[in-house]
Order: sequence, then C-alpha cells, then structure tokens
Amino acid sequence: MMAKVVNSFGLFPLILYQWLGMSLSLNLEDPNVCSHWESYSVTVQESYAHPFDQIYYTSCTDILNWFKCTRHRISYRNAYRRGERTMYRRKSQCCPGFYESKEMCVPHCADKCVHGRCIAPNTCQCEPGWGGPNCSSACDVDHWGPHCSSRCQCKNGALCNPITGACHCAAGFKSWRCEERCGQGTYGNDCQQKCQCQNGATCDHVTGECRCPPGYTGAFCEDLCPPGKHGPQCEERCPCQNGGVCHHVTGECSCPAGWMGTVCGQPCPEGRYGKNCTQECQCHNGGTCDTATGQCHCSPGYNGER
Repeated sequence: MMAKVVNSFGLFPLILYQWLGMSLSLNLEDPNVCSHWESYSVTVQESYAHPFDQIYYTSCTDILNWFKCTRHRISYRNAYRRGERTMYRRKSQCCPGFYESKEMCVPHCADKCVHGRCIAPNTCQCEPGWGGPNCSSACDVDHWGPHCSSRCQCKNGALCNPITGACHCAAGFKSWRCEERCGQGTYGNDCQQKCQCQNGATCDHVTGECRCPPGYTGAFCEDLCPPGKHGPQCEERCPCQNGGVCHHVTGECSCPAGWMGTVCGQPCPEGRYGKNCTQECQCHNGGTCDTATGQCHCSPGYNGER
C-alpha cells in the first residue's frame, strides 16, 4: 500500500505561507525581478499498512487436535511514521546587478554617481554639465550636456554653458553663436556700449577705442592733426614752405598770399599778387605791386595809390 500524507489540509497553509513569504516582498511585475523554483524538505506524518502474522483455526481431519488446525495469514493494520517530503516553491529575488528597495529592484552602481543617477548596473546617467564614469568630471570648455556629449558651437572665444550649451559672447561679439561683431556704433559686452568717436571715426568692437580717419587725432578723433602734420594717424610731415599750410587730410599746401606752387616755393610772377597769385597788379608808370597785398611801390617821380 502506498504511503499517504496525514493532515494534508494542515500542511497546505504552511506551504502557501512560505511561498507567499518569498514572493510578496517584491513586485513580481518589476522587470528586474528574477524568479526560480527551489526544492526544500518538510517533515510529515504518514500512515502505512503495517503487516503482521495473524493466527486462526480451521476445521481439519487432525484427530489429535480435536479436528482443529492452526492456520497463518498476513494481515495489515494502520501504523504511523515520520518522513521527509520534497516540496517546491518559487523564489523571487532581484536580478544580478540590482538590489531591493521599497518592494522594487533598483540598479546598483559600485562607484556612486556624484552628479547623476544610477540607471543600470554600474551605469550612471549624468546631469547636464557633468561627465565621466561616475559623473564627477565637469565638462571642458568645448562640450556641454549630459555626459558632456554635445559639442559647443560658440565662436570667437565665447564660453559655452555646460548645462544648456548657450553661448556667452566675449566682448565685441553677438548673435546665437557669437559669430557676429558688434554693429556700427556699438562695442563691448553684449554690444551695449555706445561709441563716442567723432568725425567719421570707427571704434574697436571690443574696447571702443577710436580709429581716426586721416587728418584727425585725439581720444575721440575730435581734433585736427597738429600744424606740420597730416594724413593717417597724423604721421605725415607737411612739405609746405614760406608759411604754407597743408591740408590735414591730403597734405595739399594752401599757400599764403604772394606765393604759389605745390609746396608754396614760388613767389608770384611780376604783375600778379594775392592768394594763389590770382590778382592782377593795378600799378602804373613802372610802379610794382607787393606780391602779398598788391600795394603799389611807385617808381621815382610818381606817387599816388596807383
């Protein structure tokens, strides 16, 4: 006769409790929960048919025993014994690389994510502006964003925001990538400063320094070149003679009355006077006129204005 479990209804709640105890602490719908079946032994009390020799008497022809004969047969009766029974239960636990936290299996990073979070076993997701295996390294000047994976697009020495990638322009530049110089009449940080230059001068887009056109000088190009100088940055020497004045831009000589020529080196010819010798002398009877004023110098024997 096969053995059977005694008090099986009393054993089932214990098994169910043990199975639930292994499972209810984790959310089985969590994809990071791994399950497997394991065996374990329980002690049970089981009944079995215990054989024994049963003696009985039957009628027979044995006169010596008063026609009664002894007979034997094997009979069975219920007996009880303790035994071991192998049971199976489902065991749930966090998959390798994960650990249990609040009924969930969360990834484990051996090296703590300094500026980020652990999203997979030993894998950090860095905050914008940080990189490296554990998010402890700040982005260099040429990169930005999570894991510093985006390259900065800034131009002309602009600084790149390590979190957003936005460009912070250096003085003298503007636009999204700082590729444009400040517009006419502006300079400096964010091109907010107004140029103070005069007489058509342009200012440096970074410092605001005035670049004077030829013929002008001064901090704001407000002054003409000093006497004797002309041209770009007032570096050219004037060639004019006899009191001639050169143009502050071109260097062209403006001759005083009585003189003419490119550098005012020629006196007015006879009979001419004044600025550029354009006036005609009005003196008579051999009188000569002053080349500057036109005043007559009479010859002997004559007088009068002319």
